[in-house]
Amino acid sequence: MNRDQKAELISSLKESLTASPFVAIIHYRGMTDKQLYDMRVALKAKKCSMKIAKNTLVKVAIKGTGLESISSHLSGPTAVLYSQDVIALSKVISDFSKEVEVLKIKIGYLNNELISETKIRDLAKLGSLEEVRASFLGKLKGAQSNFVRILKAPESGMASSFNS
Repeated sequence: MNRDQKAELISSLKESLTASPFVAIIHYRGMTDKQLYDMRVALKAKKCSMKIAKNTLVKVAIKGTGLESISSHLSGPTAVLYSQDVIALSKVISDFSKEVEVLKIKIGYLNNELISETKIRDLAKLGSLEEVRASFLGKLKGAQSNFVRILKAPESGMASSFNS
């Protein structure tokens, strides 16, 4: 990789990572090519991204940003995962770490602070944005239906007493 390619990679990484509200660092040594491919496919399906790059390049990319606090966790074979959807990325990481024993969650970065593996797993247990929206709309629709039924109850009671 020549100097221009490295500079392009660094700027691309910096732009992607700083634009993402959630960034996670995983240790992937021991994963097969098939497992890495499957993980990339699962991430892409959830509109999440993964980048495997030299740790020194990632450190240069995050230097001077809020993400600089993750630098100390960039050692060994690491992959950087990032997404706009915190829950979706947490679920993919958590699910794959259960399936693939060698995958280790090192650290996460959310809302300008580091979060542990335990917190990432806790985030994975939450409902996705779509699930929460669907649940909320269901509750709204149920409340409206109940309201209409209550309003019509006296009317139907009166009508049945006239029919007798």
